[in-house]
Order: sequence, then C-alpha cells, then structure tokens
Amino acid sequence: MLTPTRVRELRAFAASARLLNFSKAAREVGCTPSVLSRRIASLEAAVGARLFLRTTRRVALTARGEQLLVHCDRLDAVLGELAEELQPQQGGLQGRLRIHLPRNYGIQRIAALLARFMVAHPAVRIDATYDDAYADLVASRVDLAVRAGRLVDSQLVARRVGTMRRYLCATPAYLEHAPPLRDPADLKDHRCLAFSGLRTGTLWQFTRQRQRRSVRIDPVMQSNDSKAIRDAVLAGVGIGVQGDYMGDPLIVSGDLVEVLPDWQLSQSPIHLVWLPGADRVPAVRTLIDFLARELGGC
Repeated sequence: MLTPTRVRELRAFAASARLLNFSKAAREVGCTPSVLSRRIASLEAAVGARLFLRTTRRVALTARGEQLLVHCDRLDAVLGELAEELQPQQGGLQGRLRIHLPRNYGIQRIAALLARFMVAHPAVRIDATYDDAYADLVASRVDLAVRAGRLVDSQLVARRVGTMRRYLCATPAYLEHAPPLRDPADLKDHRCLAFSGLRTGTLWQFTRQRQRRSVRIDPVMQSNDSKAIRDAVLAGVGIGVQGDYMGDPLIVSGDLVEVLPDWQLSQSPIHLVWLPGADRVPAVRTLIDFLARELGGC
C-alpha cells in the first residue's frame, strides 16, 4: 500500500537519485541527512534490494534503483496533476455533466436551455440523454435528471421546478363533424388516441371542482410517444391527450382546440433530481439553479 510514510520515502529516494548527493537531497525534501538516510534504508528494506552504491567519494544507483527512479518520475507526474485538480477552478465553471431527461418534454422545454447554459459556460461539457425510461442515477452515472410525475425514489434529492398540465384536444375539423361532446361520458362516442405512458392507461380520469369522473376509452390508436399522438391528432384522427408544453402553441395558433376545458386531467409535477452531494460540484449547482429559474421553480 502506498502510505504517506512510503510516499515520503520515495521522495527522499528520488531526490537522492537525481542529485546523487544526500546532503543536497535532504535540503530539497526538507529533512536532515540522518532522517533522509533512515527513509532510504526503510525503502531498501521494503524493496528487498540495495538502491545505491556508496563509497567515500561517490554515490551511484544500482540497477534496481534505476528501475525504481522511473516509477518515481511517473508518481511525481501523477501527484502533480492531482494537486492541480484539487485547486479551485479558475476562469469559470468546468467539467462534464451527464443529464437524463424525458424525451419529448426534454427536447421541447430543456434542450434550448442547456444550449444557453453552455454558451454562458463554454468550459462545461454536457452529455444529455433524452429517454422516457427510468434511469438509475448511480448505475448510469447521471449528475442530474429531470422527472415528470410522482417521485418514487426517496434516496434522491429533489427540487420541484414546475407542473405539467394535460388536457384533451382535437382539430376544429374533427369536432365539426363528430358527435356532441359536453361531458366526459360522451367520449365513448368518439375516436380517441391514448398515450400509453399515462399511469392510468386507457382510463381517463377527470375532475371539476369536487366532481370526479372516470371514462374507460377504446382507443383507435395507442403510443408511448406523445409526439406521435400529437401528429395523429393534428391529422384529424380523433381526440388525444397532450401536455401543455406541446399542446399550448397549437391551441394558440388555432390548429387544435381544447376539449372539455372545464374538466381537468391529472397534472404532473416536474422535478430536478440528483444524488446526495452531487450539487456540491459547482457546475451541477449552477445548472440546477439555472434550470429552476428558467422553468419557473423556486
């Protein structure tokens, strides 16, 4: 094992090997010649071989000593690099961050924010994965994740940064020729498109003030991709669920109309999550604060 004592012995040996003068080597490493000699003797005992050939006039390295000096040079280089890494970073944030985000929400709401963050902090590198699958932050070595919906992992640190509202929508052309739609129960007479990523699946649950209503639909299409649902709704296939991050621009443009606006579907909290202690890294902490501010969290 490379203990602190062994490192001191190696440094005493390396200085002596380079200078071939024990008095000068002792001054370089900050000890007395007698302490230096004891350190070298201890190292020779550990190695099981003599490292120096000494006469009254001359000091030379043995073959084993020359081999060990090569390793000491490598050790000095590694320790020097480590010392630099342990210094406070100068000139702004640095490092590589691994981030996991829900696919469509991440692309629509966060991808542009990450680009802005990187422009402000050009020494930061980001590996972003857009995937709806659950990510184990430890196994995947993820620094920061964005999660929509109820959190189930109590081992993570979480910061709520917003809420995603879901609602039903359809094209004006579809609604013009479709059966009347005044109550959630009327959905049974309509062509519905189901997002299979919903926890309740094909059971659409609505609330209006204190009223609750559940409707089991028979979808003409199901998909685990909300963008595929959006595209089918835009094509006039039927009525589908959209998150506000994807549906709001289409409602404003008039391409889609919100259906049953008085009845509310479930909302999903949006959280930033990370492993305990990860936010002590300056780049991670700064990114958390930036995303929370931009997404409207506190």
